[in-house]
Amino acid sequence: MILKINDRIRNRKVDFFNNFRLNLRYDAVASSFAFDFYYNPDNSEHVDMLCIGHYHLCTLEHSDELLLTGYVLSEAFTSGPVTELAALGGYSLPGVLEDCTIPVSLYPLQSDKLTLREIASKLLKPFGLSMVVDPEVASLMDQVYDTSKANATDSIKSYLTGLTAQKNIVLTHNEKGQLLFTKAKTAQKPLIEFGNIPGTRMSLSFNGQQMHSDITVMKEADMDGGNAGQYTIKNPYVPFVFRPRVVIQNAGDDNSTREAARNILAAELKNMQLTIEIDRWDVNQKLIKPNSIVSVQNPDIYLFKKTNWFVEEVSYTGDQSSMTATLKCVLPEVYNGQLPEYLFKGINLH
Repeated sequence: MILKINDRIRNRKVDFFNNFRLNLRYDAVASSFAFDFYYNPDNSEHVDMLCIGHYHLCTLEHSDELLLTGYVLSEAFTSGPVTELAALGGYSLPGVLEDCTIPVSLYPLQSDKLTLREIASKLLKPFGLSMVVDPEVASLMDQVYDTSKANATDSIKSYLTGLTAQKNIVLTHNEKGQLLFTKAKTAQKPLIEFGNIPGTRMSLSFNGQQMHSDITVMKEADMDGGNAGQYTIKNPYVPFVFRPRVVIQNAGDDNSTREAARNILAAELKNMQLTIEIDRWDVNQKLIKPNSIVSVQNPDIYLFKKTNWFVEEVSYTGDQSSMTATLKCVLPEVYNGQLPEYLFKGINLH
């Protein structure tokens, strides 16, 4: 792994770091990293590079592939009888959108007759951030909202996520530190078929407390004459117990109510998660990254049938002795807008 830090004067390559951790996330506006570094206060290069509160720009590369462009957010220094490494951490450039609310310079908080592309461009401008729109969602980005209103206490990320969720658009980021509006590639062939890879540990978890049998989205008619709307969707993973949920739609029109319900169901499906731990970062000389598909069949974790899973997040760790990766996977229906089928239907061991 190659780490470069730019103190706004020049790029400085960081050598001699240890306990490296990189977390690439598909369902987020930022990925994060942390590492330990041998800091020498007598070395002016180190002092300039690690200046506290300067939010220096940085990049991470692996095998000549750019993985992250972001800021150094945190530094921690320790002095004691035994020399200890300094700890540094940071995240992708758009991470600021999760930490900050809409600046008062962009008030009022209500937007009328604007598209998602226009709203996003307006919000990104003060931060100097750019965005990329996948051609697959370009038409959705250019649909006009009759009205949309943010709360003063909402983060910019949460506001944008609420808008994209109604259109089944994924709000994420890329390796260049740009905000990305896209669709997940859930129809691709599996990158790995797990079952014969050594050093592999798997676990499957289901959190029923966060699941609901019936999800109803309601939209009230607005003062401008917009229609009221209501749509209910069933969750196949809660087939026997009545656990209702009602959500009020605060943006969009009655035609987007159905899409909003599907996206709320998709969010609930994240409560079933497959975790895979492997003793490598690469498979066939290719880095395992989010937005890929893996295939798993493992009766030990209640997966009796070969099933495709979407890789939502990958955590990479490394030191002098080992390099490991942890894959967090969810059902493809979390991202593709399709209604899921009950995965365990027809299981009969007798």
